[in-house]
Amino acid sequence: MEYLVIDTESCTGRDNDGSLCSLGYAICDENLNVLEQKDLLFNPLPKRFSVGDEKHYQKTGIAFAYTVDEFRKAPRFSELYDKIVDLFKDRIVLGFAMGNDVKYLNNACDKFNLPRIEYKFYDIQFVYQLLHPDEKSVGLKTLNAKYQIDYVAHRSDEDAVGSVLLLKKFLESDGYTFEKVIKKYKIHKGKNTKKGYHVCYSGAMIEELYGLKVSKRIQSFVLSDHIKNLVKPKGNANRLCFSFKIEKMDVNFVRTLIDLALQKGLYFDHDTDIVNVYVSDEGIDKRVSHLNQKKKDSLKIYTLEEFCKYINYTENLRYDDKKFLTKFYTQLII
Repeated sequence: MEYLVIDTESCTGRDNDGSLCSLGYAICDENLNVLEQKDLLFNPLPKRFSVGDEKHYQKTGIAFAYTVDEFRKAPRFSELYDKIVDLFKDRIVLGFAMGNDVKYLNNACDKFNLPRIEYKFYDIQFVYQLLHPDEKSVGLKTLNAKYQIDYVAHRSDEDAVGSVLLLKKFLESDGYTFEKVIKKYKIHKGKNTKKGYHVCYSGAMIEELYGLKVSKRIQSFVLSDHIKNLVKPKGNANRLCFSFKIEKMDVNFVRTLIDLALQKGLYFDHDTDIVNVYVSDEGIDKRVSHLNQKKKDSLKIYTLEEFCKYINYTENLRYDDKKFLTKFYTQLII
């Protein structure tokens, strides 16, 4: 088994204008040793560069390893398409922050009316974040500096090699092989198809193992799905809403509050025009001040502490989000 480690550059930073201007790659053996390294340059479709050239360096801080003239003398993506397809055959793809790479390649195929290249991939940045969930700065440049890896930034083949060297370094530092970390964290490959793609995801994160939790953004989707499936109130039932800050707290905590409130005959609702119970995280906040002007004496206001006592909150209820999150993560992005 071989790995294909890739990195791409775009002359505009957009993924809808045929701006792919380089695809760098490193072919690696099963132990992640580099067997071959190469940069493929393309003459991109946009008439002007807005990223990577000398003119825009002060604004973007990005300098490509090649001149605009070198890119303009290169072949179009379509001329190298067959060679690129062969690179992906029977290899598992790796890359750092793969989202843009996938989109740039798909857009290049679309612009030249060529079939999208199908492959499965792992994202090295995602693997690192699973092992180091509390780290904030996890860009390739920052991490390569941390692990003392020398490479030429914004030269695609160097970025590809720098990515795989980084993977080897942090796996070794944390006491893992690539196979072991995939198994422990239940990492599922990302997938690119002719119809769309989805990124890789972690079963351990879905199950909240090893202290992992899905991002706040994903938690908001989980909460929305929970609210969508709540029992609907009838007639003049009491309706409840929370401050914005409470709604953004841990999704399991918020769902527990909602479900325990239902046992007290309180139905959660986002529509503040019809609610008559409000829970604030800090007494009188901006949202409740607005509600007070409209509802005057008809609104019952709780602090979060008071409300937790009222509904007999002791600990979070348990929720199984595996089905929802697996469907969410594997839904193809066009």
